[in-house]
Amino acid sequence: PTVYEYAEHSYVGDAIMLSLKDGRKVPAKNHKFTLKNGLTVTYGQINGLAGDFYGTTEPISDGADARARVSRFQAAFDSLAEPRLRQPAEANDILAVLQAEVNAVNQSLQHHTDPSFAYSTLADVSVKLQLLTMVRPWHIPSYAGLARINWDHFGADAHAAYNAGHALALEAAAFGELDKAYALNAFADHYLEDSFSAGHLRTPRRNLHSTLNPFADLCAKHMHDEDCAIGLQVKNRAGDSWTCYGDKRALDEVAADNIHRTVAAVQASANEVYTAYKTGKVIPAEQYAAWEIAPTLESALGPQSLAPLFRYADASQKVIEVRTDIKNRHNPQYATKGWTYWSVHDAVEKSGWWNYPILQNGPAKVVPHTGLATVALSDAAVSRVYFQNPAGDVLESRQQDGLWASDHQKVCRAARFTPLACVHTEDGGEVRPVGRPSLYRSLTLEI
Repeated sequence: PTVYEYAEHSYVGDAIMLSLKDGRKVPAKNHKFTLKNGLTVTYGQINGLAGDFYGTTEPISDGADARARVSRFQAAFDSLAEPRLRQPAEANDILAVLQAEVNAVNQSLQHHTDPSFAYSTLADVSVKLQLLTMVRPWHIPSYAGLARINWDHFGADAHAAYNAGHALALEAAAFGELDKAYALNAFADHYLEDSFSAGHLRTPRRNLHSTLNPFADLCAKHMHDEDCAIGLQVKNRAGDSWTCYGDKRALDEVAADNIHRTVAAVQASANEVYTAYKTGKVIPAEQYAAWEIAPTLESALGPQSLAPLFRYADASQKVIEVRTDIKNRHNPQYATKGWTYWSVHDAVEKSGWWNYPILQNGPAKVVPHTGLATVALSDAAVSRVYFQNPAGDVLESRQQDGLWASDHQKVCRAARFTPLACVHTEDGGEVRPVGRPSLYRSLTLEI
């Protein structure tokens, strides 16, 4: 799905503090909510499940007016919270599958490495998630079905979805139902968090959709993935400027500023719920503090070093045009004719430019995080550097008397992203991919 990953959503939601009825403040990760169907979850877990795994066939932002959108939001929340067939067992099964992602991200953060690398190595669990969500009432789509109609997570539609849910949460809080209000707000905050993801700000998601042509939706994902990885320059209403990254990069070191702002916005959102509980008053949407912190859509749609893969041809926002050269991410030409969604998708898949890591100037020649190993000999002015290319080949680059060889010699193959170990002795040396012997072969070099 083209949305912040589950672990990123749950991280943000569980990073805030919640004020309880007695005035005590507790970390959200330590406060459990029990929904009507008996499901016990934290604020962050609701964040992660909302929209991506639970929703209805009627997108929230499609509502004709504010009250209609609130009604649609309530129905989406109920798909998670109300008793029905296989619920809450279904949600618990989903969380169990997603735990591997959470563990990988937590391990990356503990080791001070970028979680985006961990994401690139995780097994795809889409089939498992689809199988878990296929047996549902007709009005609650499966995991894949929700992804096909997920424009609630993008641009102005995400603003509308959040506003609807936040309004409902404030009403519940003002009525004295604080825990219910927090649970509703956690669901709403998913769309707020998406509004801090670069791939959600300018992708014309609603128009990149077709009931009969799935390649339109895949094209939306390609643009989303590109913007998330490379980032956009954005501003908020307060005038702050920063680089906004997105899904799978939200917790990378380079995105630290953006994630701090995301947490601040979600904290402001939760604070408004508590204020409504204490005062019995509901503020209007124009006063929602989160939108003072979030990137403006206007800034994301403005001039960028990364040219959009798709854009509207004119102000009517009815015609989509595409970069004629999908590899030209700087100053491309655009066309409204001579292409199809399938042709663009096919070109993207064949280009290799959307493989991890997605970079503005194209694929890296060296796989990141493979742990480059260098050998220097004491009895000769020779050095060797070993690295892995995207094809999985471990290559040797040799320097002698201050000059590097013009070519690279292949010494072995290994699974991509395999860390390399280098051992040097007086008699010789060994370059070995670190890992289980059954997966990786090593090569002993006489040096």
